[in-house]
Formats: sequence, C-alpha cells, structure tokens
Amino acid sequence: MRKLTAAAAAALLTLALPPSPGAAAAPAGGPPMGWSSRSLGCSVSETSVRQAAAGLAALAPLGYRLVLIDDCWLAPQRAAGALAPDPARFPGGIKALADHLHGLGLRLGLSLSAGTKACSGGGPGSYRNEAADAELVRSWGVDHVKYDWCNIPTADFPGQNVQQIAQTLYPRMRQALGDSVAFAMNNEDGSTVPWLWAKDSGAVTWRTNVYNRPLPDAYASMVDVWETNQLRVQYAGPGNWADPDLIQAGRGGMTEAEYRTQVTLWAVGAAPLVLQADPAAAPKAVVANPKVIAVDQDRLGVPARLVRSDGWYHVLVKPLDGGDQAVVLFNESNRATTISYRLPAGRYRAEELWSGQVATTTGELSAHVPAHGAVMYRVGPSREQAPPLLTVETDPPAFLGDDRPGTLEPGRQRDVITRVVNSGATARVRDLRVTLAVPDGWTAEARTPATRSRLDAGETFTVTWALTPPAGTEPRAYDLTTTAAFTGGTATGTAVVAVAQAPGAGRTYLSDLPWTSAKNYFGPVERDTSNGDKAAGDGRPLTIEGVRYAKGLGAHAPADIEFYTAGRCRGVEFTAGIDDEVGPAGSAGFEVWADGRRVAYTGVLTGAQPGKKVTASVSGARFVRLVATNGGDNATSDHADFADAAITCDQASS
Repeated sequence: MRKLTAAAAAALLTLALPPSPGAAAAPAGGPPMGWSSRSLGCSVSETSVRQAAAGLAALAPLGYRLVLIDDCWLAPQRAAGALAPDPARFPGGIKALADHLHGLGLRLGLSLSAGTKACSGGGPGSYRNEAADAELVRSWGVDHVKYDWCNIPTADFPGQNVQQIAQTLYPRMRQALGDSVAFAMNNEDGSTVPWLWAKDSGAVTWRTNVYNRPLPDAYASMVDVWETNQLRVQYAGPGNWADPDLIQAGRGGMTEAEYRTQVTLWAVGAAPLVLQADPAAAPKAVVANPKVIAVDQDRLGVPARLVRSDGWYHVLVKPLDGGDQAVVLFNESNRATTISYRLPAGRYRAEELWSGQVATTTGELSAHVPAHGAVMYRVGPSREQAPPLLTVETDPPAFLGDDRPGTLEPGRQRDVITRVVNSGATARVRDLRVTLAVPDGWTAEARTPATRSRLDAGETFTVTWALTPPAGTEPRAYDLTTTAAFTGGTATGTAVVAVAQAPGAGRTYLSDLPWTSAKNYFGPVERDTSNGDKAAGDGRPLTIEGVRYAKGLGAHAPADIEFYTAGRCRGVEFTAGIDDEVGPAGSAGFEVWADGRRVAYTGVLTGAQPGKKVTASVSGARFVRLVATNGGDNATSDHADFADAAITCDQASS
C-alpha cells in the first residue's frame, strides 16, 4: 500500500481547497495548451519545430496552439549586445519562424533564463538585459516566454534568500515584456516557492513540480508530481495556473490508461496541457477528447479539490461554469476497485467523459476503476430519461486495499466473479444479461446464471465464472471486460489479471524460475551471477568471502524480487552475503516475505562477514519476496547475493 500517512492525506484534503470563484470576471483564456521541444534537447532545430507545428496544427481547433522552444535555440554569444538564434539550428531566424506559426494559427514560445546563462545549450541569460531582451522577442513576434531559473548570480544579492531574489528578477522581466506576451515562471525545484506570490507577479503559470527535474515518463513519478501539485493548487486561479509539468502521452513509458489518467488529473486541476511527445505521435484518444479539454479550460478556472483520499483511492471535485461539476475517481493502486462518491440528495445526469456513457443517479456516483486508472464524470441536476448508473465490477478485490491483480496459472481453472450494482437507483433495470470477454483461446463458463429479468434500485447481481487460460499462456497482464446489457443501454467494467506459473513439486532453484517482479538499485537482478555493473549479463561468479556458488540471484540493495507460489510451497533457503566483487565495503539486510508477513531477517551483513544461512517457512503464501535492504549507509557497494536460493513446494493439485 502506498505510504501516505493520515496526516499527509489530511493535508491534501485541507490544502487543496480552491478559493471561492465568487463574482470574479472570467479569464481571457484557460491554461496554456500546446507542445514543448524538451524531448529534442539540443537536437532542436528550425526544421524539427516546423515539423512538430505541422502536427500540432491538427490539434489547434481543440486549443493546442503554443509551440514552446525549450532551450538550445540561442547562439553561444550575443551579437552586438543582443540575443541571437543559433545560426546552425535556426538559420531562418526567430521572426520568420514566428510568422510561419502564426500563419498556422499557432503561437510561439521561447525559453529565457533569469540568470547569466541559459539552462542548456550554453546561450546567454537575460540577467541585467531584461528590457533589451524583452523588446527583441516582442519584435520577433514571440507570444510566450518561459522564464527559467538557472545560473543565478546570488552573490549580487547579499543577505537575500532565493525567494527574495526571485521576487526581484521575475517581475523585472514580466514588466519588460508587457501585456502582449504571456509570462511563465519556471522554477523546477520549487526553491522560490512561487505559489505564495506568483499571482501578484503577473505570471500565467508557475511550476509546482519539486520531485523531478523534469518529469520522467513513468507512472510513479507522475503520481508523486500530481500529489505535490495538489498541495499547491489552492493558490492557483483564473489566469494564474499551477503547472505540474508536461503531458507525457505518446512517449512510451506509460500505458495508454496511465496517460489518460495524467490528462484527467491535469485537466481537473486546471493545469497546462503541453505535450512533450511529437504531436503526431501523441495518442488522439488521450489528448484530443474535447469534453475533457473543456473541463481543463472551463471559464471558472477553479482547480479541483481533493474530497477523499486514503492513500490508494482518490476523489476530486471541480466546480464548472454553469453549475455542473467534474468528479474524478482515481485508483492509484495496482488492482481495479470500486470507488464511490455521494452527491447531495437529488437526481443527476452523469456523463463519463472518456467513454461518453450517460446515466442518471439519485446521488451515488460509483465506478469500478481500473488499476492506475481514472474516470471523469461531468455531473449536473437533470430529469433526463437516461438509464440508471450501473457499477460493473470484474474480479473485484477480496478486501479494501488489496493492491494485487488477480492471478491465474496456465492450464488451471480459477473462479472469477463479476458484479453488477444498480447504484444510480433512478429506475429498475430490465432484461439484464452479463457477458465476460476474455483473451483469445481462454475459456470462460458461467457457473451461476448470467441473466436476470430485473435489477431494482440498489440491488446487486453476481455471476461466478470458471476461467481458464490455456497451457502455455505467456506470463503477463491481460484484460477482462464485463458487459452488462439491459433494455435501453449497456455498461462495462474492465480489470487486469496476471498470468503466472507457480513452481512445481520438490526443490527448485529460484534462479531457474520466472519472477513476477524484480526491483534493483543498479542494473538488473542477475541469475546465477553477481550483480556486476549496470548492464545486463555482466555479473561474475557468485562469491561470498571466497566461497563460490553456482546458483543464486545477484542483486544490488535495495532490491525486491517476487515469485508467485500459489499457496503450495513450504520453505525458502539461501546463503546471504555481500559479494566479494565489492570488497568489504558493502552492507545490506536480507529478508523473506510471505504475502504481507516478514518471515526471515538476517540483520545487517557487511562485506567483511561470511555468508549467513537463511531458512524461512512460507506455507500458504501466494507470493514470496526476497528483499535486500540498505545497510544504513550509501548504497554504492551493496551487491547482495542470495546464493543457492531455492524453494520447496508440494505436489500441485489439479
């Protein structure tokens, strides 16, 4: 379970309350939308920007109009005291590029630095040249300046902290640019705490991402950045947007569902929607949903508040112009689960903006949300005669907080249940028929009736399915989708299940078995060799205090290696120690976990100690993990060996 303390959850729930929109005038526009050249780095060029702009033009009707050149566009030196574009990268100049973009209905943004040098590319900063630089970029037709916080000459400001220096330098450029150029404050590490004062600086955006510089294309990092952003959005509002960083969709590091979650969280938070991937590669199903974009660009400009969070499951609510509200149900965990939110008493129209499904509810807003997924409803009072909202669950968790996908073995049958709940409770559902879609070659047979003549308000209908993946099924994740068809409509619910192979009967070396997951501090976990260096397959013979071992797992602490055991294994054994390849410097603790229980721990072992024999009972456990923890110092030399690691299992039942 995610380690979010009660105090931290309370802080998110309290601090994320947005200011009341009151009677403030509508902003001139919503948060910026467009594309950034960040992924191109210093390979950026006039040609690559024009190519990206051609792709972005197709998205311009939806609001994607900003083309932001992020560093490396500057020549190394000023020309006669003025900024100049790099002649090799931008031979046609910035004005010609701006004219071209304007002809496509787009806007040009440039990055500048508040310090003496640009952040990347070696170009000059704008320190003490703010007025001249601002006049020049205006003459080029630049529409937007992202003002970076790099190479700041702090010695010129004796006795002042970083915030005080920023409150001098940022407004200086803002005022020089004038009202015709949008101004974005880009202090990535948060040291200037812009959320406390950016509103008075005239900045259209200010950064909240203090975890990563810049945001990696990874789900866990994206969630960390979102949580940090949620602590800052209370200070944001119309024309002064909190910026948690770029949209990653299309880069390849996350699944489409995870990219959809990022866009959902950014949209409900009234954040900029600026793409990092080539616009032509960004999945249109994720970045081009007009109803989701409308939530982001809503005229009220109020970020969502977090009304519920327990560390895994989150509910966010954003008031919208005209009286509707956007409600997001976000499942941060690794298993599909049902998340609910109770609206005030009344009858509501609820449109799920990603699927387009419209339903009615008397107040219960509920959905079976996929792992790492988010659903977004637009909700408003209505007497519309739409079907009642159905909550359709596929392989629901056995208990609240169960964070592991359901697991099946190739060639073995397992019961899976589906549930349909008339959670909307606005009408009786008639002629209900439930079907379960499974991957090709799998069998799914209903062991209980899959049809029901009616489902009254609040009632639940459960079907048990005998599900069998064929022998030889590749161990990985698979989708299961339940469809509930009824008179006047349909509803669906999807979950992910994992296929994994448990060990056979007898004693088996763990290095000969597939693991379900492996996390390692440096490089991959190695089979039958030490960890070696960073590359895969570069290990050496497992050796602890001069004793060599032919079998085992070579890791670098902290490390966590998990195996599926299906409750049919009895014991794990290995010799724990720091591999001789790092000498006496390394240290680590070695643990065995059986489901949620730690069943063995060596204490901290160092590279100067001989191997320590470990035996652990894992009877009844569905999953077994070998864990190497840091020894309390730095992790540079913590090459942790699970030498001769083996597991003993009983005969598998048919």
